[in-house]
Amino acid sequence: MFFACAKKLEDILPAGKPVDPAQTDTVTTTEPTVCTPPDYGDSVLCYKWLDGKDYKVSPVNNPGKGKYISTPEGLVIDGNTGEINVTKSESGLKYKVGFIRDGYQDTCFTTVITSGINYLDGIYVLSDSDTLLNPIYNGNPAYVPICGPNGSLNGCEFDDDEDDDNGNGSADEPPAGFSCNAQNIRVDKRTGVISLKRSVLDGLFGTLNPSNGKKVSATLYYRLDDCSSGALRKIDIEFTYYSKLSDVPQGLINDIQDVLNGILNFVFRSSKDKVANPRPPHIVVVANR
Repeated sequence: MFFACAKKLEDILPAGKPVDPAQTDTVTTTEPTVCTPPDYGDSVLCYKWLDGKDYKVSPVNNPGKGKYISTPEGLVIDGNTGEINVTKSESGLKYKVGFIRDGYQDTCFTTVITSGINYLDGIYVLSDSDTLLNPIYNGNPAYVPICGPNGSLNGCEFDDDEDDDNGNGSADEPPAGFSCNAQNIRVDKRTGVISLKRSVLDGLFGTLNPSNGKKVSATLYYRLDDCSSGALRKIDIEFTYYSKLSDVPQGLINDIQDVLNGILNFVFRSSKDKVANPRPPHIVVVANR
């Protein structure tokens, strides 16, 4: 069982296998001419604003004819050409892209990362002072935040609203009325850290004594001072409330662990394997242990 998932990575990751954003995780067969992994030029794919057009990236090499697959869910990839639609893909995640050459069964993998933030699924027990939900960057919990540890770099904005703060019109602004803070989800606009305790006290679930299983969904819009040059991105988040830890269904605990395995451990070996969908991140808030 995994709690406070952003805090104890050693409980999740296999021994001796720390998460490394630069790691390519490329697997080839003993006959490289039979199976060549796709090469996208850079392991980090940066979302770019193209006046409403989708930003797409194709392999810079030619592995031959075959089938492209990816894990976990969220990467929008053309199964025939390997072209990745970065705009439509979920950002802030690490993916494995596999290629199976026609006429062969070998699968070779490469890793790509869609730049952005994510919040890891987890169970947060408020009575244990487990009250803060921290964003992770570029699919790596060990990665230094691009905005600085305390939001000291001012090029980032979390919970962006419909104001035209970059002076280029409303086309790249969120729709009106989608602010998380307006929905009592207390997001630090400099760091993206969400105070779960303050959110509950301020009425995230509508009352100070919500019923078990009460759900709230929200969309967080944000901009990062990274390779995206402040392009608007978003992430959907789901919150569920339980009064006591014993109230949390075992099935939900299992689902959260499955998602974490898919994101952090890459439990994926062939095109037949299935990995739990990592989006939206599911944040289970428990009042008391």
